[in-house]
Amino acid sequence: MTDSLDTPPTHERVASLRGAQAASLGRRFWLRAATVGLVAFAVALALSFASTLNDHARLDRMKAHGVPVVVTVSNCVGNMGGSGSSVAGYVCRGTYDLGGVTYHEIISSMTTFASRGSHVAAIADPSQRGYVALASAVKSATSAAAFVVLIILTVALLILVALMIRIRRRVRSDDAPPR
Repeated sequence: MTDSLDTPPTHERVASLRGAQAASLGRRFWLRAATVGLVAFAVALALSFASTLNDHARLDRMKAHGVPVVVTVSNCVGNMGGSGSSVAGYVCRGTYDLGGVTYHEIISSMTTFASRGSHVAAIADPSQRGYVALASAVKSATSAAAFVVLIILTVALLILVALMIRIRRRVRSDDAPPR
């Protein structure tokens, strides 16, 4: 005959941790958390669209009405790439005169090094004369490509919202009292 002390009963837990039982987070909590996440995603996406539209409005304005200037480079610093072994681009500052005012600004779109004192062709924004970009970058820039990623993210958001609605309906039907 076997000893009942050696064999634990199947209806009881063999081992338990000390302390209170961990509370389980319900489905409603996770649905609310996912909803908050989707709202944050939607807000970030809306801000990205607004920023991209603003940048491309500036680019179109500079293409149509930009003021050509010659910028004298005052300094140029390289930006390190992710691994730290190569230069990913440059931040160059320069001075230019426009309408009797001398501006000391960052030259936007610099991808190559320019030595101190060198001159680069640039275009100043007519609405914000303190913003200047390389003339070659303004002429070659396209605006449609920047929206591709935002459109893909919008489609992903819509799919996630549709899934969330479907899951919410299923949870509500599971929680409904039987008739």
